[in-house]
Amino acid sequence: MWIGRRLKSVSRSGKGHHREHSARRAPRSRGRCLVTSKRPSRPSRPSRAGRGARSGRTPSVPAQDASPSTGSIGNARGASPADENAIATAAITAPRTAASAAASAAASAAVRAAARAGKARRRRATISGDRSGMTGPPPTKARLRAATVAIWLLVLASIVLLPDAFVRWFLPKDLVAAAAVAIASVAVARGRLPRWFVLASLGAGLIALLAVLFSAAPGAQLWGRWPRYEGLITLPVYFGAVWAGARLLGPAAPAGQLRTVVRAVAAAALALGMVSLLEAAGARPLASDLARPGALTGNATDQGVLAALFVAVLALPVLRAWTPSRGVGRSGTPGATSAFERWALSAALLLAALTVVLSASRAGLLAAGVTVVVLLVLEIVRGDRVAARRTAVIGASAAVLLAAGTLLVPFTRNRVLGASPLAAQSFEGRFDFWRDSLALLAAHPFGLGPSGFLNEYSGVSTATDSSTLDSPHNWLFQVALAGGVPLVMLVLGIVIAGVWGGVRGWRRACLAAAHLTAANLTATDAARPDLQAAALAGLAGFGVALLTHFTAPSTTIVAAALAGVLLAAGPTGGARARLATAANAGLARGTRTAALTAWTVALLMAMSAEVPLNAGVTAAARGQIAAADAAFDHARSLRPWDTDLESIAAQSFAAASDAASAAASTAGPATPEGAAAAAGAADAGQLAVEWAQRSRADLPGTVATERALAVGQLAVGDSAGAARTLAVLVRLAPGDPAIAVQNAIVLYTVGDISGTAAEVQRALRLDPQNETALRLQQILFAE
Repeated sequence: MWIGRRLKSVSRSGKGHHREHSARRAPRSRGRCLVTSKRPSRPSRPSRAGRGARSGRTPSVPAQDASPSTGSIGNARGASPADENAIATAAITAPRTAASAAASAAASAAVRAAARAGKARRRRATISGDRSGMTGPPPTKARLRAATVAIWLLVLASIVLLPDAFVRWFLPKDLVAAAAVAIASVAVARGRLPRWFVLASLGAGLIALLAVLFSAAPGAQLWGRWPRYEGLITLPVYFGAVWAGARLLGPAAPAGQLRTVVRAVAAAALALGMVSLLEAAGARPLASDLARPGALTGNATDQGVLAALFVAVLALPVLRAWTPSRGVGRSGTPGATSAFERWALSAALLLAALTVVLSASRAGLLAAGVTVVVLLVLEIVRGDRVAARRTAVIGASAAVLLAAGTLLVPFTRNRVLGASPLAAQSFEGRFDFWRDSLALLAAHPFGLGPSGFLNEYSGVSTATDSSTLDSPHNWLFQVALAGGVPLVMLVLGIVIAGVWGGVRGWRRACLAAAHLTAANLTATDAARPDLQAAALAGLAGFGVALLTHFTAPSTTIVAAALAGVLLAAGPTGGARARLATAANAGLARGTRTAALTAWTVALLMAMSAEVPLNAGVTAAARGQIAAADAAFDHARSLRPWDTDLESIAAQSFAAASDAASAAASTAGPATPEGAAAAAGAADAGQLAVEWAQRSRADLPGTVATERALAVGQLAVGDSAGAARTLAVLVRLAPGDPAIAVQNAIVLYTVGDISGTAAEVQRALRLDPQNETALRLQQILFAE
């Protein structure tokens, strides 16, 4: 009787009652996340063993309950002492009798729940840095800070540039991303790439390498062609971004690192948005003669697509900041830690959306629309009915605002509605690119190797100027032409497996957050589903945008990091598990970091060549031939593998020779000014010939190089050599009217009037408004 009154008083106090049943009670989810979890049933009254436990007596547990099949203490392998105590308490206090099957099932469920709770506690301890019960030395502060630095560099790589470079946009971004990857190698691993992805990536690289080895210019294509250098220069950067995203933002990433991603994206969005606003107002903070300069990316489509990726990352944190912990169960927590940060994130999201509109990029607008739709669907699936209605209203409002902004900005409205002539021409040109690319793929089913599109496209193109097009503006054609049908099939398999795994990972993260009680829910548990949803939505928009665009470091680095988030597996296992001792792990980490550092230094040298290259181009345009030649030599010493650098030098000297010849003709050959100009034209022409011959030795069949060679040969008086060069050019690019006009001029110089007339007619068929061809036609008729 005393024991019964004592138990009754404890149960009335609430505290003892809560402790008594906490191990038996499964956590209840306020919302749903794809799958609704059922609460395990409890027996109506405690068994005799349970009453014995309450009275302080040790009950006798049947022998069959100790077997692992019943989920008892022996089933909780690897538990810490605290976890074992919790499991033992659950096993003792749970109602157990041999005669009651329901009581035994409830006890087993209680034991399993206690084991899961222990595992969750150990995971959160790992994330927070509490290593009680764990083996191995704790990570140093330097390794923890390295993760923050690497995340910031990886995000900011999308907007960095080198003002004095010839091409300011690509190699500087590659360099910063490579530095981020090298620093990520030092940071604590929070995830890893799964083995299947690494093997599939190696297979894709092997297929592309074989295509390069059998290409027309394996040396040049192996490194990559100007300006994006998507060979050994840029493709490892993309893979490194995927690896760094998985390592830094994997399943074990703490809430601080997840918050760092949001803050870094917000900072990049603010910078990109401010420059976009200045350019929309007519200012040019970065010198450019383009109507759509592209802000910090150099390309308006890259500008819009990058802003759409920023929208994907910022949308849910801003939503959580203004509507905390409502409608999505206990998995939703504020994304900002202060009012200032909440307003800063909101401003960044607004500027990112505004950047999409100001870019006037139809691909960027489409990417943003797809991103909003995917986020909306994921939030509706994740939340309860109230949250679904609220999310639908918010998503519909965002779509309406995006459409309204598109229609309110005149330049964007004209491009979207097709009122701009350039927009209509660009839209029709895409279909020409794809039709010609399909013909090229039919002729080369095993591909041309990376960067092989540039030279081969001129021969099949029906466009009027195809000598500078280096991409089919469609990622499927880009992959297919790089490695043929085998590569595109493998890449499609990787994409499908990655999306499937990403959706499953998002579901698991949602379920893990929904099954935790309010007391056990951490900021990491709340933020991880949002980051994975952002990755799914952002990559969906990115993939749609690349159906009409090409890959570039501005957008692909951020997209690759988000892909790493989706692909990431737990940090344990793989090569890490095979490195049994801390010494072996440290040696492997040091070797890897040293190799990545050397790679970053090599990229630094490659990028630094852009500065003297720009100086050489500028000096040649000013007529400073000797200074230009010295600058090009300096650039070549920094980037000796780049045959396109030699081609750029040849084109610069050819343009200088043409300008000097025009000045000599205007001044008159008898005047001192005319004589000096003629001498300068000859000097520039000779250098054009020398640099062009260097380039064509390693990279034959490049239209721009052959044209520069022909101009140089004509300037030094080698008309016969120019005619031979142009005969080759006509076969390389039969659809280029500029080459037809140039060939007509050379043929007229050597006295071939009939050949001149034929080339003039061909040029006018290709471009009826070509002014030079019309003047030549008048001269021929006058004769």
